[in-house]
Amino acid sequence: MFDSTKGALLVAPSLSNSSCWMNGKGWPSTLPAPGDIVKALFIFALSTSIVLGNLILICVMNNRRYIKYIGNQPRYLLTSLALNDLFTGILIAPVALLPALYKCWPYGEIFCQIQALLRGAVSQQNAVILVCMAIDRYLYLLHPNTYHKHSSKKGCVLVISITWILSVSLFAIMVLPRSGYYFNSTGLMACDVFHSRVAFRILSCCAYYFPTTMALMYCYGSGFHVSKTRTKCDEPIRPNGVPVPCTKTTHGDHEIVIQAPVRPHSVSTSRTMAAMSLGFIVMVTPATIQEVVAACTGCKVPPSLDFIVTWLALSNSFWNPFLYWLLNGHFRRISNELLQYYVCCRRTKPFPQNYEKRSGCCGSPIPSDLNSKGEFEGLGEKYWGEILEAPFPQHLSMLFKKLATESTLTDVQGPSKAAPQMLVNMIIDTLKGTVPLITVIWIDQLFKLNHVQDTVD
Repeated sequence: MFDSTKGALLVAPSLSNSSCWMNGKGWPSTLPAPGDIVKALFIFALSTSIVLGNLILICVMNNRRYIKYIGNQPRYLLTSLALNDLFTGILIAPVALLPALYKCWPYGEIFCQIQALLRGAVSQQNAVILVCMAIDRYLYLLHPNTYHKHSSKKGCVLVISITWILSVSLFAIMVLPRSGYYFNSTGLMACDVFHSRVAFRILSCCAYYFPTTMALMYCYGSGFHVSKTRTKCDEPIRPNGVPVPCTKTTHGDHEIVIQAPVRPHSVSTSRTMAAMSLGFIVMVTPATIQEVVAACTGCKVPPSLDFIVTWLALSNSFWNPFLYWLLNGHFRRISNELLQYYVCCRRTKPFPQNYEKRSGCCGSPIPSDLNSKGEFEGLGEKYWGEILEAPFPQHLSMLFKKLATESTLTDVQGPSKAAPQMLVNMIIDTLKGTVPLITVIWIDQLFKLNHVQDTVD
């Protein structure tokens, strides 16, 4: 199916060969293997978690009690991201349940085409929304006055709509031809986009990964750098109560005035968005490396590795709402109160005006907004800033230089027998440099959060 020969035109395998109704036969009579059952259970659990997590994120994000803690533009962008992830949990991930059990496609060719279109468009739109969020936070942190002057609801909705139309149109052009999709029976367990040339496959992976990563690193890194500089140049308030303006940053003959954001809660929102973007980079990196290595070397990816890496990338739709819940104290508190009120108490009436002063109906007291200390005010900014300000990881650059050498050798000698093992080693080496760092930061933040909450209690 995939050939590393330069200029070779590839043909997608026929879907009829992968159909569960092949040659007019009925449903497969063989029982699924234990490993296939485990994969199906994992897909079901992940799909359920994605749907529930993003439904909670959408409902709480647009609840009248939480709106005061977030601006309109970040709220619209986060809601759009949650809707994309919700589509993943409803229209993409659950479709792989039966194919994971029986190793065949039971839904027909038209549904396969639609599935491949949604898979590509939703993934691309997720990356675009993350970039829009990064640009929004960049303008807010560096130019708050200009940001508040030009930001608008209509403009944000217009940008989201245009990006959706462009993403769907791009993948419609790729998928609508009969040879633009195929059944991926090892990784996605569903229909995916098929590239007729190896160069197109590499280009699509690099265009999806590198511009997104660079934009996220630059925008959030610059924002955290300015926030750190603003903190260092703060001076005590004058006796008359007027704060001393900070104009310490200079570049040549020009002096840059560091403006302070207007809403303090939006700074914590920026940190949470940065964490979500960092999670996206960590989850998508192994899948990108696998695609590029497989395309350059012409090797066949081991099925187990293909499944793990593919669904690790799809699990980002679950980690987005989880990270927002973990790192945003106001969101965590209000979501717990809403769940207690509507699920535990089983009431349908709206909140009374003095509801925040009462105790929870499930026996737990409900703190008021004035006494809430759940935010990571300054606890994580140092660590997130150091990561996002750092240059692009050098081991990735070395990896792709090595890939260029391997692809040249492959064109002359053909695919190496050790190529699958080389692919596994490369992905493991890359994860060694990123995943432990993120894990240590999360554990450190959890310990600090528990310490802060114990102090408040």
